[in-house]
Order: sequence, then C-alpha cells, then structure tokens
Amino acid sequence: MISKRLTKVLYGAAYYSEYQPYERLDEDFALMKEGGLSVIRVGESVWGTWEPEEGKFNLEWMQPILDRALESDISVILGTPTYAVPSWLFRKFPEIVAQRSTGKPIAYGHRQNVDYSNPTFLYYAERVIRKIVERYVDHPAIIGWQVDNEPGTEILHNPNVFDAFVKSLEMQYGDVENLNKSWGLTYWSHRINTWDELWIPDGNTNPSYQLAWRKFQARITTDFIDWQRSIVRPLIPAHHFITTCVAQNRPGQDVMQIGEALDVTAVNVYYATQDGLSYPRLGRGPDEQIAGPLWVKEDGAAAVHFQADVARAIRQENFLVTETNAFSTGHGSAVGIFPPYPGQLKQVALALISRGAQMVEYWHWNTLHYGTENYWGGVLGHSLKPARTFESFKDTSETLNTLGDELVGLTPQSPVAMILSSESRWALEFQPTLRDRQGVGDTRSYDRILHAFYGGFFANGLSVNFYGDSQLPSDPKEFLARHPILCLPSYYISNENTLNFVIEYARIGGHVILTPRTGYADSIGVIRTDEMPGVLREAAGVRYSEYSNLTKPVKIVTANGSPLGSELGTGFGWIDSLVSEGAEVLASYEHPFFSTFAAVTTNEYGKGRVTYVGSIPDGPFAKALGKWCGDLIERTEAPYSTSESVTVNSAKSKTGQNLHFIFNWSWTEAEVFVPFSAADLGSNNPIDKGKAIRLSPWGVAVIAEK
Repeated sequence: MISKRLTKVLYGAAYYSEYQPYERLDEDFALMKEGGLSVIRVGESVWGTWEPEEGKFNLEWMQPILDRALESDISVILGTPTYAVPSWLFRKFPEIVAQRSTGKPIAYGHRQNVDYSNPTFLYYAERVIRKIVERYVDHPAIIGWQVDNEPGTEILHNPNVFDAFVKSLEMQYGDVENLNKSWGLTYWSHRINTWDELWIPDGNTNPSYQLAWRKFQARITTDFIDWQRSIVRPLIPAHHFITTCVAQNRPGQDVMQIGEALDVTAVNVYYATQDGLSYPRLGRGPDEQIAGPLWVKEDGAAAVHFQADVARAIRQENFLVTETNAFSTGHGSAVGIFPPYPGQLKQVALALISRGAQMVEYWHWNTLHYGTENYWGGVLGHSLKPARTFESFKDTSETLNTLGDELVGLTPQSPVAMILSSESRWALEFQPTLRDRQGVGDTRSYDRILHAFYGGFFANGLSVNFYGDSQLPSDPKEFLARHPILCLPSYYISNENTLNFVIEYARIGGHVILTPRTGYADSIGVIRTDEMPGVLREAAGVRYSEYSNLTKPVKIVTANGSPLGSELGTGFGWIDSLVSEGAEVLASYEHPFFSTFAAVTTNEYGKGRVTYVGSIPDGPFAKALGKWCGDLIERTEAPYSTSESVTVNSAKSKTGQNLHFIFNWSWTEAEVFVPFSAADLGSNNPIDKGKAIRLSPWGVAVIAEK
C-alpha cells in the first residue's frame, strides 16, 4: 500500500520547465518552497525532447530539475513519455497511427493517437523508456514512476488489433459453431463458417460482439501498462512505485481492471467549481450549465466524492491524485474558465484525502503560454506571479502540514457497497436504457443511474465503497461486517457468482438494493430467459415481465405509515413493472396505468432483506430511499447540522482514532453539533460534548474523537 511508503500526504503539481517561456527554474522552486509544495510530476509529455531524432537522445535536460527538487525537499514522480509520440516516428512508421474506424487513421497533431499494441511502436517505446529510467533511476528525489498517461482514450480499429481480436475469440470459443450459438448469429444471417468471415466492428449490431470487442480493447490497455511495468520494475529499487494516470471512463479502459498493472492507483479528478460545487444539488434549471470542464456531466460535492470512491475501488486501497483543478480547465478553447471560490481548493483536497487520497496534485504549476491547453489554469497564472490561486494553494498546504501524519493511511468508513460494472456501462452505451433530451438513446444511461443511487446515499451521510464483481470476497460474512448495505445499480451484464453472492449476503443479514436492469443479461450480453429478476426473484419476493421508458417523470406516492415518508419526488426514465410475490410494497406511482405496479418493494429474506426500486429516482426520491436504508442499520455517531449544505466524512486513522471531516458546501455560515468530546485538529482546540462549532462559507474542519 502507498500509505506504507509515505510519512505525510503529498501536495503539489505537475511541473513542466520545458514549457516555460523563459528560464525561471530558480524562481519556480523558490515559489514552490514558499507555497509548501512537496511533490512534482515531470517528463511524461515530451518524447520529442527526450529523443528529438531517431536514436539521438537528449537525457540531461531533466538533471537540473531533479537536483533543484532534491535541494527543495520536493519528491518527484517521473513519467515515461509514450502517450505523446514525436513526429519523426509518425512519418517513418504510419502503420502505428491509431485508427478510430477501420482504415481511417487519426491525423497527426494531437496525442494518445497511437496503436500501442503495434510491435514497431513497442520497440521504440521500450528503447526510450529504458534510456530515461536507466539515466535517472538513482536520483534520490524520485519516489515513483508514471508509465504512460490516461491510457484507453481511443478504441483501436487497426488491422492488427482486429486480427488479434479474432484470435482471442478462437481461443475462447474453440470453433465458429460455438461462437454462432453463443452470440445467436443465426439472427440476420450473421452466422459464420470460418474465423476469417467475422466482420469488422464498424457496422456491428450484435450486443455480444460489441461487449467482447470492448473487453478486448480494455485488455489491450491493461496489457500495455503491464508491459511498461515489466520493463521499469527490474530497473528501479523496490521502494519506488509504478503507476499510471487513470482518467475514469476512458472508452478503451476498464477502470476496475487497470489496477492489476499498478503498484498504486493514481487518478485524475476534475470537477465543477464555483456554484457547481454547492450542495445539495437536487436539480439544475434548463438553462443552467455545469461550471466545469466540458466532459464533466455531474456536479455538486457528491461528484467529487464519487470520483474518489471509484479511485479507491480500483485496487481497494488508498490512492494518489495526479491531476485536479487548480484554476480553470479550458481545453482547446476558453470555455472552462471557472476559478474555484475561496476555500474550495482546500475543501476538495480534504474531501479527497478523507476518502483515501495520499497525494493531491494539480495540473499544473503554471498556466501554459503554448499549445491547446493554454487556458488550463495552473497554480500560477499567465503572468507567472503569485495571485489568489497560489495563496489558496499555500493556505491548503499549511493546513495539511498542521494536520500532519494523521492524514496518512486513513481507512474511510463506508457502510454502503455498490457494484461498479464496466461491462454494464459498455452494454448500455450500445443499447441505452434511457433517452436524452433529443429522444435518442443516451449513451450515459449507466452513469446516470449509478449517480442517481449514489446521490441518495451521499445525501444521508452514507459513504460508499465500490467493487467490481470480480473483487467481491469469497466470504459474505466478512463483507457484511463492513457493509450492511449492498446496491447493484443497473448491474445489467451480470455474473452468476455475483448474483449468488448477493443472495447469500441477504440471507445472512445484509440489505440488498436492486434497480432497473439488474441481472437482465448474462456475462456475454445474452438476455436471460428467466422471468425477472431471475435468480434474485425468490429473495426479492417480486417479479416483472414488462417494462417501459418514461417520457416524463412520474410522481412516487406512499401509503400512510410508509417508512419512506410522504414526500418522495419522482421516478424518471424507466419503469420495471413490479408485481409483488410476498414483498411489502413501500411505494407506487401516481399514474392511471403504472399505479397498478409497485415502485418500491422490500422483502425479508433470511436474516436480511432485498429491496427493489422499480424506477430511476430523482434527488428527493433517492434521498428518501437513502434515509430509510440508513435508519435500518447501526451507525456510529457523527457531527450533524440542520444546514443541508453540511456533509461529514468519517475515517479511522492508522492509530485507530475516529476522524470526522466536516464540510460546508455553500455561501452560508453553518452550525455543526458534535455529539462527543473531540479536538479540532486544525486549531488543536478542545470541543466539549454536545457543543457546536461554526463553519464559514466553503469551510472545512477536521476533528478527532477523544
């Protein structure tokens, strides 16, 4: 674990001296020291600097940067530059260029535009990797190595990739008749007689083909990172770590698989700032945009925590943040310019740390003057002079230093477990469950459903631990002891072992939450023949054989005395038409037709229960569900507030102390009550049991139970 390698949480930025408009190494490191920076990431973007011409290496330019870091007591993560390929390599070997569709290579001028399974590319990549690592492996400033960067950006359609895909199917299925039968290729006369008859993926319409193709792409990416690891690991000492910079939901990557190749997970966390970080965020007006990067589709404090929880799930351990917002996030244009409000940098840094981050690093130290990312703001602006962002960085650094080693090796407390399924995401991109505003299939269906249920738990202070279905332990008793609630949001591509685990988990006392689409297709994307919810039917005490899209939200209603309360909000997008077979009906729909079906059921099963939510909950509905789930479990005491803008994350320190991170995500000062004797770790002031503390707008406090 990374926590064993560190004595403090690292705080810093990516640093590219080679991008500076003039020589300023002395000034930069003086400012880094003043600001309390403790780590930099260097070197990963400039293969053309490391090897300006084929076979001619320029390795010495990094030496003064590393030396200055060592003098300043700043740790360094050095990156291999394989994600941004020099023009001489493209010109000489055009076959290495990635093809986004068959026969259509990506034009040069971008990055991450190479087929990294191509043997020619791998030859040249290995050569430059070895040169860099061998030159700097003994430098005492280096603590770790980042291999490549944000892998999986493209789905590769190169001929050699397709040939390897066909060979992988041949190994898996043995002969074409097995493939024909498994994928149902009789449909539309798609059955094949020989392996070379398999069609290219560009026009594919078969769900099993699509799922296999995406799995194969993810395997290429994981294997590429593991290949780099196999080169670097024998060259470096054991105390150096190897990681890559994971950008969640890259199409050619399985975020729950990529950790196999890493010593520690490192992730990018980009989020909406300004009012986009406020909480609660129960809905946005039709004309209100997200104050963040163009690719960020979810906002509010929950979105930051979601990314942190996914990061921790990749290896089921604490992680590093290699990139996050410092100032703005303009990429290719100046349309992501939303500088964080005062206090927000510190809030997000401590939120990430409370969920397991052992390093928070901004992209990047200074705002660039060249290239497409020149409006992606760093700690320093275009003037390269300290300003408000630098002061916010400095303030956060001082806070982290005050909190000290209490932040290292935290164990976040997470009563809720959720299954995170890359395969279900891919399947619902191909055959979406929900429609977008234009009335066509929304490729973000899986993520919208996932965030809906996550948001309900977050709204009730129920932190989440994500698991891939292959990460579940063999013993559900141990799992239940840590997570009394298990939610399977839209677990569409479902593994039989996982479903059986879920049944046993409920039988011994767990609370299972099922949602639309859960369990509907098998592990290769073939729809099951069982009446749904299939093998979960007996435990759930409910069945359905019909389902429907919704063109507008439907109000959820309850009978008097329902534990869900009376104000529930709406379900949107989809309905599984639930019919009780012994389950208690907790809510239904206010609708002339859908009122005949249950909206929420719960069924006692063994010592536990299985709850089925038949539609996708909006904010109020999800919050009501989360509150009811929380009321059913034993919860440890935590600070609380009447202000909805206050959230609390709890974690155990490596010494076993209970820590509570308290956040106020608004412009309004908040009062927070502490139900036990505690100490404010920031000021070291004692807090008497039952007393209140005040949080300033966009404020954060860290307290320890006595």
